[in-house]
Amino acid sequence: MERVFAKSKEYLRDRYSNIVDAPRFHTKIAGVSFEGRQDTIAGLRAGAALDLRRQPENPHDANAIAVHYGNLHLGFLNRQLAAHLAPVMDAGTRYRAQIASLTGSSAPQVPAGERRHRGVNILLEREIGAPLRRDRGAAARVSTADGEGVAERVREALIGDSRPHAPQAAVLQRVDAGKNTLAVFGTGRGKSFCFQYAAALRALAADGKTLVVYPLRALANDQFDALLRRLEPLGVRCFRANGSIDADEREDLFRALRAGEWDIVLATPEFLEFHRDALRGDSVPSFVVVDEAHHLAESRHRPAYGRLSETIAGFGRPQVLALTATAGDDAFKRIVTDLGIESWVIDPTVRDNLEVVDARDTGNKLGYLLDLFGSAPPNGRKGIVYCNSRPKATEVAQQLRRELGDVVMFYHGRMPNAERLEIEKRFREVSLDVIVATSAFGEGIDLPDVRNVVLYHLNFNAGEFNQQAGRAGRDGAPARIHLLYGERDRPLNEFLIDCEAPPLQRLREIYRGLKAMASSNAIRADNAAIAGVLGIRGVETQTIRAALQIFADAQLIEVGEDDDGRYVRLLPVRGRVEMERNERYAEGEATREAFARFCELALRAPAATLERLINRPIYPSRVDLSR
Repeated sequence: MERVFAKSKEYLRDRYSNIVDAPRFHTKIAGVSFEGRQDTIAGLRAGAALDLRRQPENPHDANAIAVHYGNLHLGFLNRQLAAHLAPVMDAGTRYRAQIASLTGSSAPQVPAGERRHRGVNILLEREIGAPLRRDRGAAARVSTADGEGVAERVREALIGDSRPHAPQAAVLQRVDAGKNTLAVFGTGRGKSFCFQYAAALRALAADGKTLVVYPLRALANDQFDALLRRLEPLGVRCFRANGSIDADEREDLFRALRAGEWDIVLATPEFLEFHRDALRGDSVPSFVVVDEAHHLAESRHRPAYGRLSETIAGFGRPQVLALTATAGDDAFKRIVTDLGIESWVIDPTVRDNLEVVDARDTGNKLGYLLDLFGSAPPNGRKGIVYCNSRPKATEVAQQLRRELGDVVMFYHGRMPNAERLEIEKRFREVSLDVIVATSAFGEGIDLPDVRNVVLYHLNFNAGEFNQQAGRAGRDGAPARIHLLYGERDRPLNEFLIDCEAPPLQRLREIYRGLKAMASSNAIRADNAAIAGVLGIRGVETQTIRAALQIFADAQLIEVGEDDDGRYVRLLPVRGRVEMERNERYAEGEATREAFARFCELALRAPAATLERLINRPIYPSRVDLSR
């Protein structure tokens, strides 16, 4: 406990704090300008395999990791990164490395005599120990004799010692029989397990490819983190496909799609709308999962949803599994019609053990938490406090710990996986009473006896609200969901959404500012410097990053590197630019709209209405519960 709290600031500021958990990542080779290495780099090409060699006797850095091309020494991994990788490499972890791209004028199209080489971007991929997939490069069918063992390993990775309950088993039976299936389950009843289990088995047994469609990229990102932790070690290759990923991750995604070297892709409908051609040939999915499937009825105004059934049909009519907690008469009919549903399972379970405590707009949130957890009996203290940011989760945990002692811990996505697993274990074994967490404490963490869930901040959408609130009382014993958020949280969330997804008027302001900054149509500055020069209220470094990605997609600008560093070059504009045809912009608008709709419910609806939203599914009248 002392050690983790002592490292709390390091987790927040060290961008490599959990790098050892990443299955793959990009970095630059350091030191390429020394000892004549520029001449060596001149002959390199993207895709070339590299060797990483530890140098524990290096006089300048005992964690040194050298990068070699055959017998040629190209440079080193940077010191901060090496400090994290060296200990795990010394303990036996192995990494494959290859050249991802050459930067500066080392690019092949520049005549050799004019090249002044700048650097090398490389891709590192952690080798997985004893994955269930025997051959990652081709179909690796699991024999009948091995099938049960693989199924057990997948089940344990996803839900531990638990077993699928009857409605989950019924869904899996229908999926296994090849039927297009709809599952209507309430919050906390394990919808995600149904697709994760089926997708993993298909990948491991027959190289089957699963495409999962989410309405919002934030929901897909949370699911992605859970899949990486649980299924990548088994050999299941998982990717996400949406506008929030950076250029390196996007490059990895499209490389995998071109080669057909993937098993599960989590995508938004907007990504599919604009990149349908990427899912061709060896990358045609055989299984499509539509999560939060009620959006087929509720989001018809989103062009990508309006054409989703057509998009899926374009893959050759793969098998479909639709999942939702909300399927009233109209939504049920739309889902069944659009997706060609042949079979369904409706779980009518009402979780009547849950109580929503309406403490919205509480002024002294810390006092409320101290009173809640300080006065609760030992068997009723176990709780999760959800915050919207890593710094706030850390701060609240520290404040609670001062009064409650070593029964409180923080939890967020920047913490190493080993630390998170230990925290989960201690929380499960009751040596910890309270976890203060971001949404990272979510998917795949199925704890039955959480007595209190506190929503400290306003959520960003109804899906996140349901997921977090639904973690209370999964054992059926009485549990409470405390709403501490309020109207004052709304402006902060709107600001954060605008940073990640600038609205149209903000994009226009930024583009005008870039034009004013450009010298010979090029800007030499990083995102923070551009934000500072523009001086537009509400425009942060992250806003510039998002705007540049949108502009680049729309072919308004080119972002690259040369001998003088990064440049942003404005391109000639031909005609009107339709932002609605931009994947990243469209996703951002969907996020903004989802938040606005959620606010009206979360801030205005009576507690009883919110309780019904959490504790029961919505399903159609006059329809059999299963078919």
